[in-house]
Amino acid sequence: MFVHEYGNPDDPTVILLAPMMMSGEDIYRMMSPHFANSYHIIAPDQGGHGDAGAYVSADDECAQLKHYLVKQGITDIELVYGSSLGVAVGWRLFLDNGFNIHHAWFDGVLFRESAPFFEFAFKTMFKQKKRSLSKHSVEASKGLEDKYGHERAVMMTRNFNRITDSDIDAICHTCCNYPLAKLTPEQQARLHLDYGSKDPTFRQSRRGIATCMPNVGITIRKGYPHCGYVAAHTKEYVKEIEEFIHA
Repeated sequence: MFVHEYGNPDDPTVILLAPMMMSGEDIYRMMSPHFANSYHIIAPDQGGHGDAGAYVSADDECAQLKHYLVKQGITDIELVYGSSLGVAVGWRLFLDNGFNIHHAWFDGVLFRESAPFFEFAFKTMFKQKKRSLSKHSVEASKGLEDKYGHERAVMMTRNFNRITDSDIDAICHTCCNYPLAKLTPEQQARLHLDYGSKDPTFRQSRRGIATCMPNVGITIRKGYPHCGYVAAHTKEYVKEIEEFIHA
């Protein structure tokens, strides 16, 4: 992990944890212009991305982030935002009693303790895509472009080219194996979940959500794929997050 830090440390701290194929700088550039208020933003490059080393595990990534936060004296956090891969670290941080996390917003998370079929399918799919991209040098993957638009697809393709097969194995294992925990009513009130209606992770998460956080707030984006709404409507999405923070 390589941590990027922006803004005034005296402002409320927001942690932005990016999905696969986005660096910390990428998610910062995407979301920060749309915040109406001033925040101290921490946006890490997770393993396999940006200036970070290899991706080993979510526990390893979270340990590195916690070490950084404690070293900087940051234990009071206004918001932990996680998208897809980023939720794995965000979830662990949210459950850690050593930090006072006021709010968390998680998008596109597969809340299952074990999903071996999806893990195998995701590993196979991503490795096939890497082989295809290595044979055909393109600026943007057609599949990514169809889902997220040309500009985002260019950025994501660039990041994907940097990810190794070993990173893919570890990342897919992380995304399909969650340490679930039953949340208290107070914890559920501080958490919001977001999914696209076309995102298969929501269907696979229903049992885990019903068991561990039955009263958590959930938004389903009709007609959108995995993490698709934030890519298409970033300004409106960030506004909703701030409304949640200040409700």
